Amino acid sequence: MKKYILLLSSSLSISILLTGCVHSDSPNSIVENTDPYVDESLLCDLSDTFTELANAPKDTEPNTICSLPLQSADRIIEQGGPYGKLSLSLPDGWCYETCPTDSEKLLNGLYGIHFYPEGVADSFIELVYIDSFGVCGTGLFEDTATIAGNPACIGTYDHHDYWDFISFQDDYSGIVALTYNVESWWTSYEKQVMNILNTLTYDASIKEGGVYIYGPESEANKIGLHITLKKVSSTGAILSFHQYDEKAPTGVLEYGETYVIEVLKNDQWEELPVTLEGAYGFHDLAYNIPNSSTTEQELNWAWLYGTLEPGTYRIRKEILDFRGRANFDKYLVYAQFVLN
Repeated sequence: MKKYILLLSSSLSISILLTGCVHSDSPNSIVENTDPYVDESLLCDLSDTFTELANAPKDTEPNTICSLPLQSADRIIEQGGPYGKLSLSLPDGWCYETCPTDSEKLLNGLYGIHFYPEGVADSFIELVYIDSFGVCGTGLFEDTATIAGNPACIGTYDHHDYWDFISFQDDYSGIVALTYNVESWWTSYEKQVMNILNTLTYDASIKEGGVYIYGPESEANKIGLHITLKKVSSTGAILSFHQYDEKAPTGVLEYGETYVIEVLKNDQWEELPVTLEGAYGFHDLAYNIPNSSTTEQELNWAWLYGTLEPGTYRIRKEILDFRGRANFDKYLVYAQFVLN
């Protein structure tokens, strides 16, 4: 099951897998380009979604798409998240959109920044934090470079003029830049893109919010089920059940209201003690998970566990493949998350 896929061209896909960047054996290297560049046009701060930009008429003038007043050159753009804060310096003539965790604006990754030249539509560079990154497909050439003072792996498919991804390494590990529909403007703006990426900074000491972390324990392949979390906070989250193989269950998939939270301590999972005094219980109800669909359960654990401290946790959930009374199979799945 593919968790995240970005279609970069008709012949290419980049997938988020449980691997790192596969380095090539090529001796070639790309020299860092630090030549300054300032474009004499307007800096555009788009606070609305990228969808509005993509839906703009093709003959729209740049000042209509980017209608905000003139801003100072080389503006610092920041986006925080649960793994650290990303920042870039954008010159005049470039637009951007910040994408926090759970914003549903990103094609890949957990949080990040879109940036693109003023006046273009439906194309951008996506700079994101991804908790696990890998690539698949044929026709991949990889090279190495030093960008923003850190080593990076640059990947290009099918020998086209633009790179498809840059995967940063070492202290910037987890940060990835991806191109999307940049063919029409890449020749004119490639140098500026690299100059912008050379201004990248990543501060792993500044962390905020919570986020779901994919792990194999979140899947039950025998019943074609995968669970995820969104809107993670110290007091609750939304648990999503994704049934991706309608032929896998032998009966009807069901879940109840009961769940358990575990905390990671000294590399061991421990059941989190409840803060509620006296007896407690959950409603004895069963909810169906329809085949080939997604359903959600809203969790508010403040009444049972209180407000969670920063740390790494997982939710343990029981799923039944129910065929009839006393005729079912039981599966345990786990949704891991981190809080800061």
